[in-house]
Amino acid sequence: MTEEEQVIRHYFQAFNRQNIEGLMECFHEHPVLVTASGKRIEGRAEVRRCYEESFASFPDGRCQLRTCTGRDGHAVAESRFLGTRQRDGGVVESVGAEMIEIVDGKIKEIRDYHKRMRAVVEDASGAVDSLR
Repeated sequence: MTEEEQVIRHYFQAFNRQNIEGLMECFHEHPVLVTASGKRIEGRAEVRRCYEESFASFPDGRCQLRTCTGRDGHAVAESRFLGTRQRDGGVVESVGAEMIEIVDGKIKEIRDYHKRMRAVVEDASGAVDSLR
């Protein structure tokens, strides 16, 4: 496993534990997030705030790392996010990829290319209900 792949796995583990300190340890001194909508979030304080808001909005939110590869400071991760919105109980599912730049063993930039999907929930009887 490359250093880049190790960084990605550590990042996803910290995210799924909603461990803000562990998550921030993954980031470079001057991190940048580019959201799927194109919004740029720059600097440690803003990146931290972004994740804190995400954890508050989706207390059960988890990202399943489907695949990742990386080398020479560049990495790609494909993942599936699933979580319940705190404000209204709506289930949110998105799938996509993150393009990640890694400098000195830390995440310098993440460019997020997730697309929201219809969440499908199966009840105990096996019946399936599509949620938006």
